Amino acid sequence: MPAPVALFTYKRPEHTKATLKALVRNTLARQTDVHIFSDGPKTEVDRAAVEEIRRIANGVTGFSSVKVIERERNLGLANSIISGVTELLEAHENIIVLEDDLVSSPHFLSYMNAALDNYREDQSVFSVTGYTLPPKFMPISKKYPYDTYAGYRCSSWSWGTWPDRWKLVDWDMKYFGSFSNDLAGQEKFNRGGQDMITLLRMQHAHQIDSWAIRFCFAHHAHDMHCIYPTKTLIKNIGLDNSGTHSRPDPRFSHRSLNELWLPRAFCPGDKPDPDIAAKFHAIWDLPRPSITSRAANRIKNQFRVPLAKGRHLAAKIKSRLIPPVENVDILVVNTYQKNGGAARAAYRAFCGVRRHHPGARYLTLFKEDRDPAVIGLAHNSAKGLLAQRLIRLDQAPLKRYPGRPQTFFSPAHWANPLRTPLNRFRANLVHLHWVGHSMLRVEELARLRCPVVWTLHDTWAFTGGCHYTGSCEGFRKQCGHCPQLASLVENDLSRDLMHRKSKAFEKLNMTIVTPSRWLAEVARQSSLFNGRRIEVIPNGLDTDTFKPIDHDVARRYLNLPPNEPVLLFGAHWLPDPRKGGDLLCEALSHLDIPCTLLTFGEGQLPTESIHRVTVRPLGSLTDDMSLAMAYSAADVFVCPSREDNLPNTVAEALACGTPCIAFDVNGLPDMIEHQKNGWLVRPFDPADLAKGIRWLVQHPQKDELRRAARETAVSEYSMAVMEERYAALYADLLK
Repeated sequence: MPAPVALFTYKRPEHTKATLKALVRNTLARQTDVHIFSDGPKTEVDRAAVEEIRRIANGVTGFSSVKVIERERNLGLANSIISGVTELLEAHENIIVLEDDLVSSPHFLSYMNAALDNYREDQSVFSVTGYTLPPKFMPISKKYPYDTYAGYRCSSWSWGTWPDRWKLVDWDMKYFGSFSNDLAGQEKFNRGGQDMITLLRMQHAHQIDSWAIRFCFAHHAHDMHCIYPTKTLIKNIGLDNSGTHSRPDPRFSHRSLNELWLPRAFCPGDKPDPDIAAKFHAIWDLPRPSITSRAANRIKNQFRVPLAKGRHLAAKIKSRLIPPVENVDILVVNTYQKNGGAARAAYRAFCGVRRHHPGARYLTLFKEDRDPAVIGLAHNSAKGLLAQRLIRLDQAPLKRYPGRPQTFFSPAHWANPLRTPLNRFRANLVHLHWVGHSMLRVEELARLRCPVVWTLHDTWAFTGGCHYTGSCEGFRKQCGHCPQLASLVENDLSRDLMHRKSKAFEKLNMTIVTPSRWLAEVARQSSLFNGRRIEVIPNGLDTDTFKPIDHDVARRYLNLPPNEPVLLFGAHWLPDPRKGGDLLCEALSHLDIPCTLLTFGEGQLPTESIHRVTVRPLGSLTDDMSLAMAYSAADVFVCPSREDNLPNTVAEALACGTPCIAFDVNGLPDMIEHQKNGWLVRPFDPADLAKGIRWLVQHPQKDELRRAARETAVSEYSMAVMEERYAALYADLLK
């Protein structure tokens, strides 16, 4: 279970609001219990701000639970933290602590929980933190092999610890008499900064009221350390003169957070790195440069900056005119790294590929983590944000068709200028997946002189721009008169794209892979892929991650009623007509038994007509563990899609032992065996969908359904099965 979060607040409503807003965006927010401690007002002047804090705290949603502890009197920060943390650690095995001016990255809770778990039994570690000093003041060598480092000084700007460490702190400072005469001990204590012994003396003399310096001394007294990340996951927004000791200081201020970064490589806790420790220590005792050295530096900088700019400009021009070409074994291409169903399937396939081909690379428009084998723009970088805006330019040709229905259509007329193009690589084999959203122009494919594998996640590769054809069969010829463009003209945009594709594909050594038999059959009927080699390889997933979790445990974890049927529905965009959320709602209006509907994804369903069903939105679940918990808690996963290839959601649900129900269309009969691991419904009959749901939730032998669901996933959709099939295909094409 994720560690509980203790948030300590006083009288800064806007800071508290920003802290909570960032925290609720964390990937583990919905599984985390939050305890908000609101200190009482010191004077009547502060009462309005304290009451506003409490109004904000009592309205917070998005966490597993929120408990607001309203203090009647003012305890002060030190006493509030000591008493609050002590109380929580009596009931929990660890804790994460924040104050009301700390904005966190989306992966802060994931990192803190992983760190608390990693160092739980390490008696050289007293605490962990998500904050670190800015790289301008404490640069860390690129050769440093870990994502964390051990420090002699603890951090009060986000931290976590365990009950056995917390009990070691002597808040009464009974040690101070003997320590004040121990010069060697004082020098050792000051390894975290020259100010530490001074702060300790001031605390003993009651000149300050700091819980943190006493916490620091406990680290020193027991020869234990604090674990810091090498890049910060916390930004302090309180360095604005809004609180005590909150003056602006560039040594501690961060302009922004890297929201995609998640530390994974944990350092040993017992041996702080000497170089990092020295840089850390120096920040707390910065020497003021002399007048002579400042004058010399000013003269140097006058010449250094223009020269550096000139060299940078020359290098940039050279890289633009003569882009470097990288030789790679296998190049896997998908617009997104892991965002969306096609991207998740593509990245899983890539992870399997590089077990056989370690030199493989994954080319994407947007990357979401630090995987060095993934090449693309950081999603939240300046270039990444600009590239996201430029995507919409690919839709510009659609303005010629103002009457078209709002279906997803990709002209592929324009390639994003900020992408890394295909011609930067010389590959032995190129494996394409989903390449929409201006990842490339189809003409770029004509230049490939190696075998090409194209795994289809929809129909776009062989149509004039649509991603699902509906009842249209124009792709069997050359498109034109496109119903998704509301076009009455034969030589329209769809016909133009078909001609461009035909010319680009003409000389390609291309093998088509489809995850479902349905999509393979449709591809064979197309004018572009008729006669091409087409293989069926279902998407794989990690069946060790997506596996059954005890049904009752999962329900308790999500606070679900123990004896009421639970249905689950999920999609990237819940109101998407193709995903059939409206059909599900109509079916639930026919259902005559009370049940709970869990949903995950963005947007909302039209639930006005549902009366016996309690709807519980889980929001966007981005981590696999949360998804596995939701699948395992459900009695049935409902996939009411009007059109779908081989949905990841159905494969994941089956892997978790959850029976599935879907309309008998497209690739879904490949996955669901009627009345064995689920139910196939007459398209698109809401009453029959309700009948199937009732049959599944009232089945007398639910364990048999769950066992059959799991067996289907392991035999057809495991990573090992997919890896073996792709390895055989690659070997055949490369020999």
